[in-house]
Parts: sequence; structure tokens; C-alpha cells
Amino acid sequence: YVTGEKIFITSGHGKYHFVIARTEEADVDDPTGGLSGLSMFLVPTYEDDAEGNRTRIVQLSRVEEKLGHHGSATCGLVFDKAPAELVGQRGEGFKYMLTLMNNARLGVGFECLGLSESAYRTAVEYAAQRGSMGKTIDRHEMIAEYLEAMQTEIQGVRAMAVTAAFHEEMSQKQGLAVRYGDLDETGKKQMERLMKSHQRKARRITPLLKYVAAEKAVEHARTSLQIHGGNGYTTEYLPEKLLRDALVMPIYEGTSQIQALMAMKDTLGAIIQNPQAFVRRMAQARWRSLSSRNPLERRVAQLQSLSFGAQQHLVLKTAGAKVKGLRGKPISEWSDELTKNWDPKRDFAFAMLHAERLIQLLGDTMIAELLLAQAQKHPERAEILERHLERAETKARYLHDQITTTGQRLLDKLSPEASEATRQAAE
Repeated sequence: YVTGEKIFITSGHGKYHFVIARTEEADVDDPTGGLSGLSMFLVPTYEDDAEGNRTRIVQLSRVEEKLGHHGSATCGLVFDKAPAELVGQRGEGFKYMLTLMNNARLGVGFECLGLSESAYRTAVEYAAQRGSMGKTIDRHEMIAEYLEAMQTEIQGVRAMAVTAAFHEEMSQKQGLAVRYGDLDETGKKQMERLMKSHQRKARRITPLLKYVAAEKAVEHARTSLQIHGGNGYTTEYLPEKLLRDALVMPIYEGTSQIQALMAMKDTLGAIIQNPQAFVRRMAQARWRSLSSRNPLERRVAQLQSLSFGAQQHLVLKTAGAKVKGLRGKPISEWSDELTKNWDPKRDFAFAMLHAERLIQLLGDTMIAELLLAQAQKHPERAEILERHLERAETKARYLHDQITTTGQRLLDKLSPEASEATRQAAE
């Protein structure tokens, strides 16, 4: 039986619900906050008897009044000793939830892609028939640039979405092959290596997809509304609905800021664990930016170099703050402090401040890499990459400069010493 409440549940009126509930006592020494004590359950919302009489097991406490997504019932649910079936193993609920969340974020990425495509097509159709100053507005320079930017960004998001889905699908299929396939020991090890490779790639792309696709969905809906002018502000035209529906994309299934923090943690963590590999990749990008015969490949490598430079700065600032914190501690404690005792809240403050700038750099670079791979196989795709680079290059330089030159003033203001001084001044 489970007891508790759930809020903001999509399709809360449905027949079944997956629920995460605590089955073990929380360990006060658990650095993950007792996540190992959570289990997953399947709970029926109601039961129907043979005569068709329905008995509710889970009560709907409310239906949310939302800005958009009016075709989806978002509910609050109350569980009062509701019968539940354990899914999987006890204590594994958080792990299962992460699997569901990862796939949900991929799904939201495709949802955002569809909304952006709808916003773009609606804008193209309207601009092609709306006349102004002797020509349709799609022939006006600013509107033409808006439309081209939307098209280019949608193609970039689509490349990320399909690639992320491919790696996730392959990792799932190879996982099934490892568990149930007729493989000898050598074949099983090879399949496990492939599975882990696809898992790493899916994990790398997923937060970038969720962030970029969600932010662009809002931007594209807003641009479509603007192109429609006054008509866009009325409910007689589609853009206002698209904008209302888009506004939740950067919020649900993990906010944009959570995606930025995840990408930052994984990116910097990989550098700290294997700095030699990072230095090698950075040197290779620098070499390609100077020596490649393909001008588009050189430009993509320059974009990668800017991204690597920003990552290097974040790592050096983080490591510098960590070393500074060793002052006054015995040398015998330095090894553990530098290799094991990392506190995300304390040690990664500078990186957390710039996490959203970093994920924008990572996203634009990822799209450039994918579009370059497409252009190398299909030369007609090179024009899409060139359009992406026109916008990504200047944006990357701006983001790189922001990461490498700003932030310390605000961090000093947020430091415990400054907070204490502010408190004392207020008294």
C-alpha cells in the first residue's frame, strides 16, 4: 500500500500510475539524500466490477487551470493506503525513474520539434500571402531572415533529436541482446561495449536536445506570432495557441536550468576524470581548425575550440577555488580533497553560474558536428551547415567571452562572508 500525494500529473484521470515511494528508512549519512530507499510501484486509479460499478482507489484532488495544453488533464492525486504492485526490485525506484525521465526528455524534444515546425509553416504560409509595400512580407529582408533562422534552427534540432533517439534505441536493443541473446562470452562483452558507447552518447545529447529544442520552441512560436502581426494576437490564428503551449516546454520533464546543470556536471566531470583525453581533443580541434582542407570543417573545429576553451576555463576556475580551499589543511588531506571530496554546491559555484551559457555552446557545437557529418555524406546538406555556422560562430565568441570574463563579482556577493556582512549591516 502507498500513501501520499502527487501533483502536476499528466493524464491523472488514467487507469494506472507509476509511483515512487519510500520503502526503506532514509540514511542520514547518505550523500544522495536517501535515494537508495525509494521503490517504484504500479497503482490502479480505480477498479470496475463485473456489473460495471467503479470503485475509486486514487482520488483526484484537483485539475490544474493551465495557460496552455488545454487538451491534456493535469491533476493532483491523493493516495490513501492505495494497493500497489512493486515494479522491479526494492530500492531501485530512483534508477527506474531516471530511465523514464530520460525517455520523456527525448519525447519532449520531439514534441518541441513538432511545435517549432508548425510555427514555421504557419509563418511561411501567412508571410507568403500578406502584402505590404508592393510585395509579400516574406520578401522583406527582416522577415526573410526570421524565416531562414527558424528553418535552420529546426533542421539543427531535428538532427539532434534523431541522433539522440538512435543512440537510446540502440542501447536498449543491445541491452536486450546482452540479457536474452544467444551470445557467447566474447560476443556478450562486445555487445556490452557497444551498449555502453550508445548510452554515453545518448546521455551526452539528451540534455542538449531538451534544452535547445524547448528554448527554440518558445522562440519560434513567439516569432511566428510576430510575423502574423495583430492577427497573431487574436485567438482566430494559430500562433497564440502555439506560444501558450510552448511556454511549458522549458519547464516540464526537467527545466532548462536542470538540463544545463546536468550537461555542466557531465562535461566537467569527464575532464576532471580524464584530463589527458580532454587536452588531446582540444589539440586535435585546434589542428583541424588550421589544417583541414574543407573550409566548413575548419569552421566547425574553430567552434569546437571555443567550446573547449570555455570548458577549460571553467575547470581551471573550479580547480583553483578547490586548491585555494586547501589552505590551512594538512598536506596529508590534500589527496582526498582533490580526488574524492568534491561538493557540487561548494566547489562548482563558478561553473553553475555559467552552466546555461555552457549548454548553449555545447548545443550549437553539437549541431555543427552533426550537420558536418551529414554534409560529408550528402554534399547538398552543406548549405544548412553554413547557415548554422553564420549564427553559431558569433554567438559562440560572445558566450566564450562571457564565461571567461564575467561572474566573479556576483559570486563574491553570494559568498558566506558577504552574506554575513549583509546580515550584520541589516541588524
